[in-house]
Amino acid sequence: MAKIILFIQSDPRTSPRPCEAIRIALGLAACDHAVDLILGTYALPLLDNDLIDVIDGEKAREYLVLLKEFLCCIIIEKENAGLIMNISDDYRVVALNKREIAQKMAATECFFMF
Repeated sequence: MAKIILFIQSDPRTSPRPCEAIRIALGLAACDHAVDLILGTYALPLLDNDLIDVIDGEKAREYLVLLKEFLCCIIIEKENAGLIMNISDDYRVVALNKREIAQKMAATECFFMF
């Protein structure tokens, strides 16, 4: 079982890449890999209750709902925690500081950035 981090920093309102990253995370997690999903500042709209402005928002919602079966949580930077206004109750979010995120990245076997 490989430890994998997917770090999404693209804005899902302007790019389909974040939704694709979630689909990839779902596939990896379903194959018994230990997957951590980290959302950067611009990717936080993925956690919004209303994904109307998100490209492929309905797909993102479906993938995230399925992904929560495989992930213990979605990670965001502590500094960004105040930016989430309308978070969906479907997701368990953990805010880590930059050092804690860096430690997670150092301990992983594979890292993808979208």
